[in-house]
Amino acid sequence: MIGSPRSPDGASLHFREISVSDHSHNDRSATLLCVDVGTSAIKAALMRYDGTCAHFEYERLPVEAHDADRFTAGLWMTHFSRLLRRMMGRETITGVVISGNGPTIVAVDRKGREVEPVMLWFDGRELRISGEPSFFLPKIAWFAETFPRRFASVALLLSCPEYLSYRLTGEACTISPSDEFSSFIWTPDGIARYGLDPSLFPPIVSCGTVIGAVQPAIAAELGIPDGVPVIAGGSDFLMSLLGTATVLPGRTCDRAGTSEGINHCSATVVDDPRLRCLPHAVAGRYNVAGILSSTGRIFEWFREISGQTSVAYADILEAITALPFDRHIPWFFPSMHRGAAWEFSRGMFIELGAQHGVAEMGRAVVESIGYAVRESVDILEENGCAIDELRVSGGQAKNGPWNQMKADMIGKPIIVGQIADAEIVGNACAGLVGLGRYARLDEAAEALYRVSARYEPDPARHRRYRDGYDRYQQAYAAFRRALADTGSP
Repeated sequence: MIGSPRSPDGASLHFREISVSDHSHNDRSATLLCVDVGTSAIKAALMRYDGTCAHFEYERLPVEAHDADRFTAGLWMTHFSRLLRRMMGRETITGVVISGNGPTIVAVDRKGREVEPVMLWFDGRELRISGEPSFFLPKIAWFAETFPRRFASVALLLSCPEYLSYRLTGEACTISPSDEFSSFIWTPDGIARYGLDPSLFPPIVSCGTVIGAVQPAIAAELGIPDGVPVIAGGSDFLMSLLGTATVLPGRTCDRAGTSEGINHCSATVVDDPRLRCLPHAVAGRYNVAGILSSTGRIFEWFREISGQTSVAYADILEAITALPFDRHIPWFFPSMHRGAAWEFSRGMFIELGAQHGVAEMGRAVVESIGYAVRESVDILEENGCAIDELRVSGGQAKNGPWNQMKADMIGKPIIVGQIADAEIVGNACAGLVGLGRYARLDEAAEALYRVSARYEPDPARHRRYRDGYDRYQQAYAAFRRALADTGSP
């Protein structure tokens, strides 16, 4: 097993401060190991203090990572170790920062062993108490009621990035950017209302706090310097806000992975059931988001059914965008249910004919994604969240044809950072705060974010997409009404 976590019976389990002065390096050579654990892959980079990347690695997770019944936290550790062994320049590491997906819960026993099942973010099994905002406690309550004997052996409850940090350091914590955000994780009152033992919940620390030091055994196994500090990162979506410098009111980013969110930084709370409003990574600000829970998954599904899993994303988009505008394209509706999150469930192609091939079907899928982004932008602007440009991150940000198509569809400039995986940059921000290089997360974000490309919408194409969007929305609504009238679920 990677790492030998300290026993939950020991006093050293919970957060303790450590000195970071023993790991000072020349700023030009020193790096932070910044790791992001996604649903489909683990990404890691050695980030210099100036925000540039010295080395990047990517490790795809196996299919079990998408299966709530088969997943084990050991998958993260196995593939994290494999990725690190490929990483060049590990001797320059002066700190480690980890972000990850959520709300995910990993339970461990008194010997630091995983207690299954891991409750992944997309696992819908929960027992929710009305009025309690926590995303995590309903999952834990379901675990406790469904598997009481297993739950009796649980000593700690950790989310994804905290679990990996625990394996490296033996120190347990819960990461939150602010007291206001903590109510969406857990609070003493929430824990009591759910009837759970408060000793299972580690203390809360802020992003950018030093959690502990990498233990000697794991440092030797992974080939990184002994005793380097592990610094609190946090939830992947919060780190992406830092990594795109979406830290001032009015700025907006499009974070795309397996799921997608159009995230607007606001000075005030926005109340609309079609949007999710949460405290920001920067205290006193709010992240107002349109949630598109399935966009990345839909595109991967299309790659698989069209036999293009070995074809580069950019090549697929080139074939799609090469189609003339006057070509008849079928409609793709991802779901006949319309909730607050854009989901892929019981979807359908409409007006699909023998004249349509892979490119036409691909265009239908991609246009449905683009129209979902456009709808989220419209809803945000209806609520006073003016958007001048969209900063993109994630795998889709690396695809030039898609960036241009998205700009044309929404009528806003698309901005791409020098490092498309914004969570990595956000982790670097947290790490540099932890090392004392910056006083605040937003200060670090402003210093590290750099623009590499800007895609301006083409006026003629935008007019065509605007008309297409109106027709798409009308047809989508008509089919939902028709199915509702037939009693179809």
